[in-house]
Amino acid sequence: MSDHSEAGEKSQELCQGLANRLARRVPDFEVSPSAKWCGFYAKGRKRFAYVNHRKRLVRIEVWCLGELDDLAIYPNIEVEPRNPSTGGFSRDFQARFFLDDQSLLDVAADILFRVSYGRTT
Repeated sequence: MSDHSEAGEKSQELCQGLANRLARRVPDFEVSPSAKWCGFYAKGRKRFAYVNHRKRLVRIEVWCLGELDDLAIYPNIEVEPRNPSTGGFSRDFQARFFLDDQSLLDVAADILFRVSYGRTT
């Protein structure tokens, strides 16, 4: 796992591709990079997704807001429930999915826009 600037080129491309698609749909969309994550949010609202990068793999891990049942109805994206744990992050971000294929960016952006972004109001 690494931050965006230290991630492998293909992992960076997946993150940027997802961010670009969300920027077309989410008003005032922002990306907030940190030591290990890129946080996705709209200005003035809480983060609705966190992207974790890989150095060697062509892959990103996306933790997002939303109920597992709502997130899991999308084709070709396997959403995994969080293992039981405590704390605010684990309470709010109950599921994740992995992306390793550019062809799934539109579906992933739709999940985050329709399910996760809607939970930030």
